[in-house]
Amino acid sequence: MPLESEDIHHLRAAHGYVELGMYEDATAELGEIAPEYSDMDELIAVRIAIHGGQKEWESMRDEARKMFERDPANPQWAISFAYATRRAQTIEDAKIILLDAVEKHPDEAMIRYNLACYECQLGKLETAKEYLDQAFTLEPKCRTLALEDSDLKPLWGELD
Repeated sequence: MPLESEDIHHLRAAHGYVELGMYEDATAELGEIAPEYSDMDELIAVRIAIHGGQKEWESMRDEARKMFERDPANPQWAISFAYATRRAQTIEDAKIILLDAVEKHPDEAMIRYNLACYECQLGKLETAKEYLDQAFTLEPKCRTLALEDSDLKPLWGELD
């Protein structure tokens, strides 16, 4: 069932507020959308962003898990689910999610990039470098991210 035009307006406004980091306003806009639409993928995606921005890791994990299970073909949901799991639980739990995802999405650079971050934080620098090299091969722009990502700080001297 598609959103009504007024609800579309609220959804767009919520997106805009998320981009501005105005999470309470984004939540208020979502609250104006008819309740029967609350389980739509588009609304869940905005709630994931809101929870992440507000560092509400348990809520983000729950919403991201829902999308991960609903739309396994989209690698972003595995990344979001793992990220929230890392914050709500442990890096090891998050790593399990991404190890499964890398098999399903072998060409997704950000899965390998995030695995590199997790391995680096776990002190497994050689494994982290391997994942980073794979991510750089798939998406050269990841190198720029890596040079500013504090998770990868132990490797910064080797990334130049």
